[in-house]
Amino acid sequence: MHLEPKAAHQGNNGHMDSELGHATTGQSQQGLMSGGAPIGRQISVTLTPEQFEQLYLQPGGVGGKGDLSKRFGNPTPLGIAGFLMSLTPVSIYLMNFGSTTATSAISIVGSLYAMGGGLMLLAGILEWILGNTFPFVVFTTFGGFWFFFAVLNDPSVGVAAAYTALDADVQQYEGLAVYFVVWGILVFIYLLGSLRTNVTFVILFTVLDVAFYLLAAAYFRLGEGGDASKILIAAGVFGFLTTLCGWWIMLALILGSTGMPFTVPLGDLSGFLARK
Repeated sequence: MHLEPKAAHQGNNGHMDSELGHATTGQSQQGLMSGGAPIGRQISVTLTPEQFEQLYLQPGGVGGKGDLSKRFGNPTPLGIAGFLMSLTPVSIYLMNFGSTTATSAISIVGSLYAMGGGLMLLAGILEWILGNTFPFVVFTTFGGFWFFFAVLNDPSVGVAAAYTALDADVQQYEGLAVYFVVWGILVFIYLLGSLRTNVTFVILFTVLDVAFYLLAAAYFRLGEGGDASKILIAAGVFGFLTTLCGWWIMLALILGSTGMPFTVPLGDLSGFLARK
C-alpha cells in the first residue's frame, strides 16, 4: 500500500473513492490465473492534506517531492515517542512528585541518551530523507537538546562537579538560564510554524515555550542566590501539560498508522494561512 499526499492516480481497472482519498488498482504484468483474475495488484491510497499533516505533522499537509513516503515507514511517531519518554519523567521530577526532585533525572541518563537524543535524531534524519522539513528540524534540534541534558546530568561527565570545584555555581546557573532563554526563542519560531499543522501541536509549543522561560527564570533566581523551588515546580507543570498534548498526538499517529477505523481529533490547520 502506497501513501501519496497529493492527486490520485487512475489505474487500468478504474478507481474507487474512500475516506482516505482514492484507491487505485492495476493488474500485475506477470500474468493472470487461468480464470483471468489478477494474481497481484498494487494499491495506492491518496491522502488529503489534513490526513497527511496528521500522520507526518508537516505544515500544510504537503510532503516532499518524490515517492519515498510510499516506500518507507512513517518516522514521526518515533520522534514523538523519544520526546515523550524523556520529557514526561523530567517534568514529573521537576514537580517533586513523591520523593523525586530535579536531581532524579540522573536515574534516567541512559534513556535520555537513547530515547531523547538517539531516537529523535534518527527520526529527524528519516524526516529529512522523506523531505518533511519542519519535523526534520524540530526532531533533530530536540534530539540535540536531550543529548545536552543527558551530558549535564551524567555523573561520569561531571559538569556540575567541575563548577562546584571551581566555586563557580553562579556562572553555571546564569549560563543555563541564558541557554533556556535561547531555547524559548527557538520554540516560539516552531510555534509559528505549527500554525499550519494542528491545534494540538500549537498548544504543545505554546506551553513548552512557557516551560523554557520558567526554567530560565528559575536559574536566574538560583544565580542570584534565591529560592527557585516554586518556579521549577511551575516549569514542571507546564512541561507536563506539554506531554499531555504529546501523548494525544502520539495516540492519533498510532491510530492513523495502523489503519484504525477511528481516530482522535487534533484540530486540523493545514489550510490555515495558506499561500494564495
